[in-house]
Amino acid sequence: SGSYPWIRLTRRSAAVRSFIRAYANGVCEGCDEPAPFRAGDGEPYLEVHHLHRRADGGADDPSNVVALCPNCHRRRHYGRDGDSFNGNLIAYVESRPF
Repeated sequence: SGSYPWIRLTRRSAAVRSFIRAYANGVCEGCDEPAPFRAGDGEPYLEVHHLHRRADGGADDPSNVVALCPNCHRRRHYGRDGDSFNGNLIAYVESRPF
């Protein structure tokens, strides 16, 4: 982190991000609705969310991420039911075929 030792940057895997967005196929894994719009590259816009924070030892691995629409991603981080919503996402991921 150069001259700022209190800043810890974590590289995210582009391969994991691409894989999970492809797996979601343009549909939010939180609400099962289509992505709300297309990104600049023409792909459906979905944000990748780590179910267990990287800072707490969560892996940058498909088993620890979901593709969420911006509303669901904000719900997880700022919603009154964010923790229980994350628990539902964890249960969903455990049922994936991979």
